[in-house]
Amino acid sequence: MLLALYEIRNNRGVSHAGGDIDPNLMDATAVLYMSKWLMAELVRIFHNLTVEQAASLVETLVVREVPQIWTEGSRKRVLSPGLTWKQRMLLLLLSENGPTQESDLVKWLEHPNIARFRRDVLRPAHKESLIDYEEEGRTVRLLPPGVLKAEDLVMPK
Repeated sequence: MLLALYEIRNNRGVSHAGGDIDPNLMDATAVLYMSKWLMAELVRIFHNLTVEQAASLVETLVVREVPQIWTEGSRKRVLSPGLTWKQRMLLLLLSENGPTQESDLVKWLEHPNIARFRRDVLRPAHKESLIDYEEEGRTVRLLPPGVLKAEDLVMPK
């Protein structure tokens, strides 16, 4: 796997940071997931963790760049006008690692009514398996189908 990473880095233009070079999305995706796997294996081996624990730890280290999200300290805003509440929520959750407090989402979205937000956005998105909405603790976590939808908003095809 290290040889494949080295090959992509040296021969496919992924590592070049010049403004006129646009790395191929497939190459960048391959590099990301190979690197995550390698890091998870190193963490697992050197820290006596299970595969699941190591992968979870590595996932928390990955910071997703979401250009449509402005962040300053604990403040966030969605910079793309014309998106639905659900789409804006998915982008915000994509920019987070792990569960997010419902109150933070409502504050970042500047939604006028938390009860309507639960009814019209959180519960339907939970039923669609885009998010895991834990009503008792009022936390929201992005699920893999939600990640895919959010990534489509970041990089439309």
